[in-house]
Amino acid sequence: MEKRLALITGGTSGIGLGTAKALAGKFDLALAYAENHEKAFDAAAQLNDCGSEVKIFVCKLDGYQSAKQLYDRVVADFGRQPEILVNSAGRIMDGFFLQTDFSIQEKLIQEHLVVSMAMCQLALKSMYGKRYGRIVNLSSISAIYAKRSQVSYAAAKAGIIGFTKALALEVAHRGITVNTVAPGLIRTPMTSGIINYLEKASPREISRHIPAGYIGEPEDVGSLIAFLCSDAARYITGSVITVDGGRSLGDTGT
Repeated sequence: MEKRLALITGGTSGIGLGTAKALAGKFDLALAYAENHEKAFDAAAQLNDCGSEVKIFVCKLDGYQSAKQLYDRVVADFGRQPEILVNSAGRIMDGFFLQTDFSIQEKLIQEHLVVSMAMCQLALKSMYGKRYGRIVNLSSISAIYAKRSQVSYAAAKAGIIGFTKALALEVAHRGITVNTVAPGLIRTPMTSGIINYLEKASPREISRHIPAGYIGEPEDVGSLIAFLCSDAARYITGSVITVDGGRSLGDTGT
């Protein structure tokens, strides 16, 4: 029996790769990435023996047109439409709002929010007809837990939460679920700077920021996303689930 197809943007590193590993064997995988070919081929090699068809697609996602190019290539290569969509691509460019060129603000909004919206619209046309689909959009605790120097990132990630909830309401009657996962500090290339700082400090410093006392791994997020993509999660839609070791709960007092 042919496996369902999962399309994961940012699927060859970080949380995207953690998700791909969690979905491997259950779904065929289309993994999109921006530019690091070596890392992409390594990711594909890690999934070689998973029992799924795995293909990688290079595409720098920055708006609707690039999203459509990626989506059309995936459909052409696999010969079918994806039933699973995970929007994981994105990056952080920290900087104080008044000191950052506004083009950077626009770029982050485009890459995180607009691209996620575009990918959803492209994938939903097929899902709507099939009366089945699973969409997971990656937000961040930065959307609900303010941090200096992340104004545009927070705006984009908060937008993803609002977009997800409204979209879930529109398509629930067609057997399509749309959910948001909001990670905290996860060990990925994007967060290497802050993680290096915390790990050079002390366990007490980590516990001061993260009640659980340790930094999350991509698999901690990927396993949740895999559940949300499964048939067992059919009654969960429009949800925002944090995966942050308690970081967004408040000051630990340590």
